[in-house]
Amino acid sequence: MKDIFVLGVDIGGSHISAALVNLENAAVIPTSAVRLKTDPAGSARYLIDVWARAIEASYEHTGITEKRIGIAMPGPFDYEEGISRIIGLAKFESLYGLNVKELLAERLEISPANIEMINDASAFLLGEVKAGAARGFRDAAGITLGTGLGSAGYFNGVLHEGDCWCTPYREGRAEDYLCSRWFVQEYEKATGNKVAGVRELIDLAPNNPVVIELFNTFGSQLAEVLLMKYPPSLQQVIVVGGNIAKAWKLFMPAAETYFWSKGKRMNLQPAQLGEQAAIIGAAFLHAD
Repeated sequence: MKDIFVLGVDIGGSHISAALVNLENAAVIPTSAVRLKTDPAGSARYLIDVWARAIEASYEHTGITEKRIGIAMPGPFDYEEGISRIIGLAKFESLYGLNVKELLAERLEISPANIEMINDASAFLLGEVKAGAARGFRDAAGITLGTGLGSAGYFNGVLHEGDCWCTPYREGRAEDYLCSRWFVQEYEKATGNKVAGVRELIDLAPNNPVVIELFNTFGSQLAEVLLMKYPPSLQQVIVVGGNIAKAWKLFMPAAETYFWSKGKRMNLQPAQLGEQAAIIGAAFLHAD
């Protein structure tokens, strides 16, 4: 069987990562991997140029002439048309209202039809379905826990963009209680001290009962939201990724306890592929 190579791209607020993916076995080609830092406050011309340079560097020395590219990108975004709707989020403001797909295609001298775009959480789940923790499951859901709350569903072979972040929850939305910002705010309320993010709290956890209680509360909140959004009958596995998932052992026992208290069972699994998940998922936008 002939190998089919597509470039998968993951665009974050401060970086772009790209690598060729073999669609026959969902494997990333290590020699093609490129990661560049970016300034999210840069001009439209700057952002398009640095993204294009990363893409060009991935293709360098490959001998591939027909470039097919799948791009995972945060929203809000019109992924089909390629138009950025990101505003008020302290990133990519210069691209608002512009057709990113056409601008990139022009810079790369390829047809816009050769570029497909997808929400980063959807790409994450698709990658885990093809090669990670959700491989072999008919139905799956995926959530990413980090600066924000991302989500997606994969039911009967069809990928669905998620809206878990805006689910009404307590005094706000689910994202207000399931992101790194919540940890930072609650830790300062409890101690009067500031931390930069969850990574610091993970380091403090072994000897800090306040931090341990925060992770327990977080786990219960996560379980409560998941039961609201994804009834056990609708999915076979929920894959959990993002930076906060690195604290799996700190919050998952509390989540399991909450499920048990409600008489429910949910199959939560940690993501296996890291950043490669979005790259693989984006590449599979070009699968036949």
